[in-house]
Amino acid sequence: MTEGDDGMYKVLLIDDEPIIREGMKHVIPWEELGFSICGDCENGRDGLHVIREERPDIVFVDIRMPGMSGIELVQQAKQEGYKGKFVILSGYSSFTYARESIKLGIYSYLLKPIDETELVELLNELKLKIEEEQKISSQLTAYYDMTEEDAWKAVIEGRIDDWQRSPYVKDLEGPFVLVGISVTKNVKRSKLRKRLFEDVKPTAKVILKDQMIYLLYINQPLDQIDQELSFMLRHVREHIDPKAYGCMANSYLTLRETNRAIAQIKQLQDRSYSYPKDRLFKYSDINLQAYQPLDADEIGARIIQALEFKDQSSLKEQLKQMTLHFQHYRLEKAKVQAEMFELVLAISHFIGGKYQDVQLPSKHEWLDIIYSPDSLADLMTSLDTKWWALTDQINGFVVTSENNIDKITRYIEHYYYRDLTLKVLADLFNYNSSYLGKKFKKHTGEYFHVYLERIRIEKAKQLLANQSYKVYKVSELVGYSNMDYFYKKFKKYVGMSPKEFQKKTAITLIDNEE
Repeated sequence: MTEGDDGMYKVLLIDDEPIIREGMKHVIPWEELGFSICGDCENGRDGLHVIREERPDIVFVDIRMPGMSGIELVQQAKQEGYKGKFVILSGYSSFTYARESIKLGIYSYLLKPIDETELVELLNELKLKIEEEQKISSQLTAYYDMTEEDAWKAVIEGRIDDWQRSPYVKDLEGPFVLVGISVTKNVKRSKLRKRLFEDVKPTAKVILKDQMIYLLYINQPLDQIDQELSFMLRHVREHIDPKAYGCMANSYLTLRETNRAIAQIKQLQDRSYSYPKDRLFKYSDINLQAYQPLDADEIGARIIQALEFKDQSSLKEQLKQMTLHFQHYRLEKAKVQAEMFELVLAISHFIGGKYQDVQLPSKHEWLDIIYSPDSLADLMTSLDTKWWALTDQINGFVVTSENNIDKITRYIEHYYYRDLTLKVLADLFNYNSSYLGKKFKKHTGEYFHVYLERIRIEKAKQLLANQSYKVYKVSELVGYSNMDYFYKKFKKYVGMSPKEFQKKTAITLIDNEE
């Protein structure tokens, strides 16, 4: 209910006795008290019609009238949503009527004949009550007007009933694009607000929830969104959180689909574990394919060899290859961690069985190493540090009766490009040089220098067949610093020069393609 055009509260009188109605109209100074009479009716049916038309603030109604009683009128009006104050008038001081009135939520109950002083006091009381309610209603309206942000938070949280009541949100039409920028836990909300609303001022609706900055773009071209996000992410990483990164869901047409967009963002967050966090991850870029697990035996053998031969560059290369593998398949964080945990346990078990004096991390320590890092890059750094520290305890160059000279041949096949000599190998593996030469010839059937040259030439043939390498570069890659010497050795083993071999390989490839 609201005040009339004259600023006064409207009053309706309903009583089947004209003398009562006229007496109330003329005895009370209504205008001085802040009220105006908007109508007077002799029965409930007419009174209900005026209530519907005028929406008075106060209705004085006789409890007993022909046709529709006062109680029935109150019931009907309340069913139709009328919120005004009812005051029951009655010539009967019946507790039963009073009890019915209370049950209906009627404000007050006056006995006839009406006492003027009592009525004036009641009107003053009613006026204060109405003003108080209007003030509260006004404050609530102002509150909801100021909390558009809460309506958008309801959208993000999936509280459909709440956001559909908001005039800012309920009638909006898409397409919509939702982006989530993830920040770490130590970022203060006040700092986020200042940087976003005062410095960046994005064109999207901004919703802050937990450690996420949600940006909801409405009817904006994707290229413009990309440009703004590129700037925003740089700004956020520079001024708010260097580890922040963004995930963009596919566009959608109705706000009811926001939950699906949030699910896509969460999936992107999970799959972003294996990547550097310096770019925007888009759900539209995901092209999932059947996953092929790591070849744990092969990778494990290479890592163990790198540790045994104290080759940190080879260790780092294996870690890099594993990273590329997980990135290729965009594997979820939990699956990456599970596969890495199995791998490190297998490697640890092998090392522990072969080098029993090595102090290895326990299973629980490996769990912490695998599951604590926030990214795959951090995990690989931890593994690099932990595994490399073990090399101080592992002497892989000691040849035992179990592995014999096979380890030396593996070393040659892996490090053929280095400046290898029989003396270098003898020093590495704690042999007498002369004794190692005889043992090597007996085991392989070739002298050391012949074995090394054969390995190098086979590797050179593979590189030359690639076609992208110049001959001088191939010479360097297989361990020959003198290209003339490389030409001589290559022709001796292959029967033609490196250039001729490369041309012949190219012609063969063309013929096969035709």
